[in-house]
Amino acid sequence: MSGILIVGGGLTGLVAAERLARHGVEAVVLEREARPGGACRSFEEGGFTFDLTGHLLHVQQKQTVAYLEELGVWDALEVHERRAAVVIGGRTTPYPVQINTAGLAPEVRRDCLLGFIRSWCDPQEGAGSAGTFREWVLDRFGEGLARHFFFPYNTKLFRAAPEELGVDWVGRYVPKPDLEEVIDGALGLEHRGVGYNAVFRYPTRGGIRLLPDTVASRVPGVETGAEVTGIDLKHRRVTLQDGRSLVYEHLVSTISLPALIDLLERPVPEAVTAARRALRWVGVLNVALGVEGAAPADQHWVYFADPEIPFYRIGFPSNHGRVAPEGCHTVSIEVSLAGGARDVDDVAVQAESAAAAAGLLDQGKIRVRMVHVIDPAYVVFDHHRRKAVDVLLRFLGEQGVIVAGRWAEWKYSAMEDAILDGMGVAQRIVGDLSA
Repeated sequence: MSGILIVGGGLTGLVAAERLARHGVEAVVLEREARPGGACRSFEEGGFTFDLTGHLLHVQQKQTVAYLEELGVWDALEVHERRAAVVIGGRTTPYPVQINTAGLAPEVRRDCLLGFIRSWCDPQEGAGSAGTFREWVLDRFGEGLARHFFFPYNTKLFRAAPEELGVDWVGRYVPKPDLEEVIDGALGLEHRGVGYNAVFRYPTRGGIRLLPDTVASRVPGVETGAEVTGIDLKHRRVTLQDGRSLVYEHLVSTISLPALIDLLERPVPEAVTAARRALRWVGVLNVALGVEGAAPADQHWVYFADPEIPFYRIGFPSNHGRVAPEGCHTVSIEVSLAGGARDVDDVAVQAESAAAAAGLLDQGKIRVRMVHVIDPAYVVFDHHRRKAVDVLLRFLGEQGVIVAGRWAEWKYSAMEDAILDGMGVAQRIVGDLSA
């Protein structure tokens, strides 16, 4: 019998196992990929290092700092002040756009400024309890910013109309400026960085895998290439693709919530099946390129709102990490995909061509090309999500299954949250064992 099984060797699962090991409690981590880390992995090719899209560490909590210091990685993380931009109508302006409209076309800038002032002067009755993302944006930012950025960008990213989305995901991720900041931004005046990601940390070298690899090195029970094919909740047994069957006392899942439900042996209650069907998400196609010459822009990443451009973001990881050979740079192109999409070759070609047309890529100087699909990548926070997640988590809790992490809890969160989620799992299990 394996006392504690953790399905999924991403950052949350690894941290949980590492913290348990500190208490003398051994857990077995089952990771289907050849290396641990989940989405927080890096790949090397031709002297370049590529992460699975942008993975930057935004540290807000003292306990996270203490944990990274204990791991011995804190001093290997360089501090960077965010350099990001937004492209609207072919014009580039700093991010966040709501306080940086000066770089946009005059007529767009006018729309954004007037819209914000009107919403600020005449807030709609009941807007504070907005039920849809559309209502929330119009009340918070006004019609101009909504039409030119927030609506088209989020429609592109989530593949859903603004009225289909709720507002229980925005929080700290979409800061609201005051009137002075908006006016200063329209005039091009300097301002301090705002938002949760205004400052970030990234490894000096080696890519983001430094973090999961360091944690994994302290966990004796990490099994890679161990794909779970079935979970029998009644008999507390997990079946693996290689034919093994492991019985557990405690089961922790950090894999995506729909993937977990799909692994459960049938029958399960109809309410659970219906809730699983209600979950929506998007995948992300990541085209990672190693390119000769200097990066065409000095930003760390750039957002693209215009619907005709296939990607929603382009990053230049070599602008914040030593991930390219001397005289070269890296490019990360991100395209939103319908959940479950796999036929992506044409999409990758179109994205690369569009990046070249935007002046952000010289295709003749590409040395290395890697294409990955992250699926799921983003949860779609539609109006069915909360109820469906509540049903599923309640059912799993009744069965003694602990779920933790961004995709397991079907939420939006950052790398620091993954670390804290793993700590929380360990604390809960240790408490149960000592009770």
